[in-house]
Amino acid sequence: FGALDAKVRKELRRWLREFHDRTGHTTVFVTHDQEEALELADRVVVMSQGAIEQVGSSDDVYDRPNSPFVFSFIGDSASLPVQVADGAVRFQETPIGIAPRGSDITSGTGTLFFRPQDVVLVEDAASPALEGRVATSRRLAGTRIADLDIGKPGSPHHVEIEVPLEATAATGATIRFRPTRWKMFAE
Repeated sequence: FGALDAKVRKELRRWLREFHDRTGHTTVFVTHDQEEALELADRVVVMSQGAIEQVGSSDDVYDRPNSPFVFSFIGDSASLPVQVADGAVRFQETPIGIAPRGSDITSGTGTLFFRPQDVVLVEDAASPALEGRVATSRRLAGTRIADLDIGKPGSPHHVEIEVPLEATAATGATIRFRPTRWKMFAE
């Protein structure tokens, strides 16, 4: 479907899904388009360098990725090096207002992964949060994507987050946020 325009691709995906559901035939569909795979598949196999990384439903691989590769490969994501100590997650030694949970690392260093849409803006300056300066922003349908430079001078990191259209996201503006859904992997 790669050579087709977006509207035709969407129609073909819908048709193929309906055909598959109606006939019950087993179908193997190979694609490099993660959105296409998530939309069409009952089961997704994520591969890297010829090896299987994860097998599961679309929800499994998107919502519960089992490795840093799968998290960053399926859907948009951001990642930051973090430290975990005393029940708090820190970025560059500053608490960011989240605590490890479930299968997250409970102490030491790791990488925090989150999706651009899984953040909340933090207005209270006294509340722990990540903070970044807007490098660029662009409208995407009913939301705005803000490209942020975060971190200490000399050790910058770049992340993209979704913000409401009415949020201040002009170049140079400061945005404070924290992830609402995330996954941490040990280093």
